[in-house]
This record gives sequence, C-alpha cells and structure tokens, in this order.
Amino acid sequence: MGIIDFLQNNTPFLNSREGDFIPLDKESSENTIGPPVLVLYAVPNSIEDDEFRDMVSDGMPSRNVVEGITTGENEVMIQRLDGMDEHGEGGDELLDMSVKDALNRMVQDATTERIVTPSATISSGQSLVVSPANGPCPVLYFSGVSNKEMMDTYKIIANEIYSETNGVHWPACAKVVAPALDKSMRQVLSEISGDHADAMKQGEEEKE
Repeated sequence: MGIIDFLQNNTPFLNSREGDFIPLDKESSENTIGPPVLVLYAVPNSIEDDEFRDMVSDGMPSRNVVEGITTGENEVMIQRLDGMDEHGEGGDELLDMSVKDALNRMVQDATTERIVTPSATISSGQSLVVSPANGPCPVLYFSGVSNKEMMDTYKIIANEIYSETNGVHWPACAKVVAPALDKSMRQVLSEISGDHADAMKQGEEEKE
C-alpha cells in the first residue's frame, strides 16, 4: 500500500470533522467552492516560489498560474502561509481570519508582496518553521479547483516536500468545502496538519 492509498483509507479527519473535508479521490463528486487558490501552509522555505509555480503548472496544465485572479476562469494563484508554533500561535496574520475572509483577502491583496511572483518571497513575516523535525506538518489547501487538478498537483508537490524534508514530512491535502468557510483558517489548518501527522505516525507504527 502506497502513502496515497494509506491516507485515503486511514486519515481520521476525512470521516470525523462533520463534513469539513472531502476524500482524496479524483473520482468523488465535485464540490468546488471559493476562488481558485492553492494555500501552501508551513511548506519548506528551501523550495522557491518559482518551483511551486512550475509544479502547479504541471498539475493544472489547463490553468495559468497568476499573481492575481482576474476572471478566475482557467486561472489559479498560490499563497504561502507561515506555520504556527507548538502552541498553535504565531504564523501568518491570515490564519486569524475565517477561511472565507482569508481567501478573499488573498485575492484582494494579489498585487502586494504577499502573493507569489517569480522573483519575490510571498509571506511578509518570518516563518516559525526552523527545521522539518519540529515544524508543523505542511498542508496543501485547495480552493476553487477540480478534484483531479487537486490530486494531480498534490502528488507532484508532496513528493518534492517529502524529498526536501528528507522523509520527515509527507504533506496533508484538503479542499475547501462549505462547512469550513466560517471557521478560522488557524483552526482548520491546525486540525488538518495535526490529524495528518497522527495518521502518518500510525502508518509508521504499523510498519514496525
């Protein structure tokens, strides 16, 4: 059983968060909500912005990776968010907004230094992730794209993050759905990150 198969069958939050998340499945029914944005939470700083752009382009070849959403049709933008500390504090200011408001702010602020450009660093604050071992599990949080686009992109980026962290982190993957919109981005991402880390730990224990 591969890592993707294990997560599809065993990740706790897929069945226990009152519909906040959807299964990792290309073929499951589409439930596309929000602007076309990929939120990269607590991803390694060693992976450059243009590398993420290239990976997203490979995963969503029918979309243009843009600095700011115009029509939203055949477009997608990328937003990096700094990780929280072990107490769930700190990190990017967008974490304190609701998921809906944070996504809207990302699109509205698309011309500032917060948003991905080929030569700029995205986030305005200092990342709290000082090493892969003690940082939170990275999360790829998709909004406004199809399940197939999500999974194709996730597989590409997940492999890169796993390699970049020397096997410490296989990132979590989730898609924005209606029940999560009014929750804080901090709560949603911390739940995804923590539950995914627990699932990965369970998988390692079962191998022993």
